[in-house]
Amino acid sequence: MTHLAAADQTFLLLVIAFCLGSCLIRAFWELEQARARRRAPSPRRRTTKRD
Repeated sequence: MTHLAAADQTFLLLVIAFCLGSCLIRAFWELEQARARRRAPSPRRRTTKRD
């Protein structure tokens, strides 16, 4: 098995942490956007007059 230097391990750990963090932030952002769309008043649908 190949051993990496401590600096390389640190760099890889930071890259992995950054990727996971950005994925989590994006997931929460998408959830908030969906929640905001649900809360926003929907455009009125056309209603026909019933005589």
